[in-house]
Amino acid sequence: MSRATRFILALLVAALYAGGLTLAQGDAPLLAQAAADHDDHDDEHDDEHDEHDDDHDHDHGHDDDHADDHDHDHGGTAGMRLLVTSADEPVAIVLDLATGAEIARFTTPGIGSVYQLPDPRYAAITHRSEHRVTFVHSGLSTVDHGDHMDLLQGSPYVLQTMNVGRQPTHFFARGTDIGIFNDEDGTIAWLDTRLLGISLDYTEIVTAQSDHGSLAVIDDYVLSGHLQLARVDVYDRDGTLLETFEGCPGLHGQAVHDHTVVFGCSDGVLLVEVHHGGTFSAHKIANPAGSSDDARVGTLVSDDRNPIVYGNFGSGLALIDVEARTMTSTPLPAAPIGMRFAEHGEALIVLTGDGFLHRLDATDGLVLASVEVANATRPDRPRASLAVLGEYAYIGDPDHGRVVEVDLDHMETLRHFDVSLTPGGVAVMAIPGAVLD
Repeated sequence: MSRATRFILALLVAALYAGGLTLAQGDAPLLAQAAADHDDHDDEHDDEHDEHDDDHDHDHGHDDDHADDHDHDHGGTAGMRLLVTSADEPVAIVLDLATGAEIARFTTPGIGSVYQLPDPRYAAITHRSEHRVTFVHSGLSTVDHGDHMDLLQGSPYVLQTMNVGRQPTHFFARGTDIGIFNDEDGTIAWLDTRLLGISLDYTEIVTAQSDHGSLAVIDDYVLSGHLQLARVDVYDRDGTLLETFEGCPGLHGQAVHDHTVVFGCSDGVLLVEVHHGGTFSAHKIANPAGSSDDARVGTLVSDDRNPIVYGNFGSGLALIDVEARTMTSTPLPAAPIGMRFAEHGEALIVLTGDGFLHRLDATDGLVLASVEVANATRPDRPRASLAVLGEYAYIGDPDHGRVVEVDLDHMETLRHFDVSLTPGGVAVMAIPGAVLD
């Protein structure tokens, strides 16, 4: 395919996602707003950076790399693909979710953290130690027939690998914007998803200092959160510092709700709002009274269709009502290690450290159903990982060398895919709304 043809296809499909939301057709938004609005790389493990050097002596049984047989119709997964990264070697694979077959295998610059994007044709892998970011193309494309789009299935491939700064760590994606905070040099790389595979250009924002930072992009502004400085700085596209908001000790993690960014602090959350006309304001919400000393928000997820932003909070969750400016907490059976919205923002899917996947009512945080999908988390082992698309969830199970597929409507396990690596991260790739010709 020529570069010109790729450019035209990129513009056509990107138009589906360019509304300033992490939304596509169906439930695709949940891809990015949950997986890319926070730092999976650091969830409650800031000092580990997902590097696991343990030996894996067990037999994964990967002779055929196939899915276990179950009496279920898997037509709903036709045209869906799953990117799986390794927890202990620089390798990534792609599975065809209709069959469970491994259809691509790549060598990567290093072990990395994987992210789903608002345009779910793509996924990204950050390689912190190697100072690189890899973008993977699903191999999926469409032919537009006006009343419907035919889905074409090509081979997945590495779209591009970029050097965007030193130690790319926190990854943000929303609409057509991608932002990456580089911890070692304190820069932010600001990319346009419509140019992936076409241009290596990006906008560089030089922040106050090197730091374990987080960021969000709203309209033409970058909000840069700093752990060490305990503050949020607002920059325009030219890199000009416009505003600074203090008072967020231990700043880590963020999520966007409409034009408000919620940053996690050790003593609560800091809400920074972007107003029309290029003005900004901030509001601090303290942790709920009586909270335990080890409870804090450090990872957040959001969906513009739900007024509640969720964050981890000790062994439970924090519910942050952006409009009411309130924060409450709710318990879970174990600490959350992964969260994704589903069902058009009406459900929250939570993976907890005891190996269970839960479906919650996203209006009040009530657990509605649960299913066991992996072993309990251990400090000396890679953690299970989570991806969600539509009515399916996929859990990377490192202890058993497999990916588990869960039907979210019935909260039951459908299939297990034996894979040829120790799963470290997972991301669904698809084109929602397209149909197989």
